[in-house]
Amino acid sequence: MRHSSLLVSGILICVAVSAVRADEASKTAKVEEFFRISHTEEMLNQTLTMVLNQSKSGMMQQMMGVTQTQAQTDSTNELQTKMVAILANSMSWEKLKPIFVKAYADAFTEEELDGMLVFYKSPAGQALIVKTPSIMAKTMNLTQQIVASAMPEIQKLLKDYATQKK
Repeated sequence: MRHSSLLVSGILICVAVSAVRADEASKTAKVEEFFRISHTEEMLNQTLTMVLNQSKSGMMQQMMGVTQTQAQTDSTNELQTKMVAILANSMSWEKLKPIFVKAYADAFTEEELDGMLVFYKSPAGQALIVKTPSIMAKTMNLTQQIVASAMPEIQKLLKDYATQKK
């Protein structure tokens, strides 16, 4: 009798493990479908491109009020180009996708993923997908204007700080 209960227990464990793996596979498939219909890879690439381009724009030098010779500017630009290439490679979708899939699968239930898929397939969801990049670009532009208007105050603060350190 004991052997048959062990056999039944073993079978139940195998069935439970198979069910968990099937559930994980189903969630993973839904997360990947969500990424496909929400254009997650494209949005991530656009965002990364904007961030990397901003880092190349010399924003830190502008904030600190630094003026450079042409040779220094060329050297800084070369360094920034190399750093951007390293970051772009490190942040590629191929490297980030497994992390994103796991994060979404851990965060959302199957029912929530089903609801998200229904929404993103709807006209309202598709409108959100199509219009989000334009909204992000506009808000980023407005944010840059706000930062630019604060720049004289920031530069003064940095000069005062540098003067106090001497």
